[in-house]
Amino acid sequence: MKGIALCGFMGCGKTTVASALSQKYNLNHIDTDKFVEEENQITISEMFKLYGEDYFRDKEHEAICILCKCCDYVLALGGGAVLFPRNVKALKDSGYKLIFIDTDFDVIKKRLENDKSRPLLKTNDMKELYDTRYPLYENACDIKLSCNDESGEQLADKIIETIAKEG
Repeated sequence: MKGIALCGFMGCGKTTVASALSQKYNLNHIDTDKFVEEENQITISEMFKLYGEDYFRDKEHEAICILCKCCDYVLALGGGAVLFPRNVKALKDSGYKLIFIDTDFDVIKKRLENDKSRPLLKTNDMKELYDTRYPLYENACDIKLSCNDESGEQLADKIIETIAKEG
């Protein structure tokens, strides 16, 4: 295994878990959405508004390819990253273990109820988006872990334990 990539719906806790993994196990972590923003000097919301989702998805793919070639990271992927087979292929071909942070819709809805920064929530029904994406997360992942009440640290321990058991 080269690295760990965390996937799941927006608000599931990917960034929090990636941070906990990096602190507890001395791993480098990167949030791919933040990486895309820094590399392109524009927020994702602005990217969507000015250039559209396809443009963002191309930039997201470029970022994943760059990160897969660099070092071993814990990647907190954007909520839509694994919906595109090219991203899943790049991660798996690079040796990343893809972990689905499976969080119940009601938990996510509560976490995101006041979040105005996510462009897809402005134009889509959240439940419909969740239901559409859920099977894609399941199909892409190597490991699926439930996370509703666990802290980032608890889930980080669970991830390391599960990976160790798999050998």
